[in-house]
Amino acid sequence: MVMMEKEMEKRNFLNWYCLYATTEEIEKAKRINKEALERLINEYSDEIEKINKSRRLY
Repeated sequence: MVMMEKEMEKRNFLNWYCLYATTEEIEKAKRINKEALERLINEYSDEIEKINKSRRLY
């Protein structure tokens, strides 16, 4: 159950951060909950980089 929640958190965050969030939304999230956003970015930095690299190829 905990693993499913962690995978859902990961998928939701990566979709939001890499695909849907605007720069303004990310900045607002940093102001509102900087610790949580930094934790998620650090935790999923490898995946974020992979997504960004693959988007540049298109």
